[in-house]
Amino acid sequence: MGFYSASLAIVGVYAGLNILINLFLAYRVSANRVRSNVMTGTGEDEKLYNASRAHIVNVEYTPIALIGLVVLHLLAASIYVLHIVGLALTIGRILHAIGVSRTGESTPPRLVGTLLTWIALLVAGIGCLWYALV
Repeated sequence: MGFYSASLAIVGVYAGLNILINLFLAYRVSANRVRSNVMTGTGEDEKLYNASRAHIVNVEYTPIALIGLVVLHLLAASIYVLHIVGLALTIGRILHAIGVSRTGESTPPRLVGTLLTWIALLVAGIGCLWYALV
């Protein structure tokens, strides 16, 4: 397996994991909708609201980070850069979802998850610029 195909496999692993995370979060919203019998919005149901927020925020951040991973691959970025972005994103999204799912308040998993997600985006953004311009 050459370098280029190895980096594509790395992107595939993180894309696959984050797609499954998103599917799990979507399932949690649907399950809470059935439980609360609220099919639109969240009503007054706190569990449905928290599940919905975890899914919404995941959908806001994950696609742009995955696009960054794909572009880094296309620019032949180091596999270490791909792993930094992929791991930070994946762990960050899991921690954030755990924190938001429990409560609407600020929690350590939510804060660390947000920080890791932002680090993933920062490294992806700088990495894309670096590999494109240098």
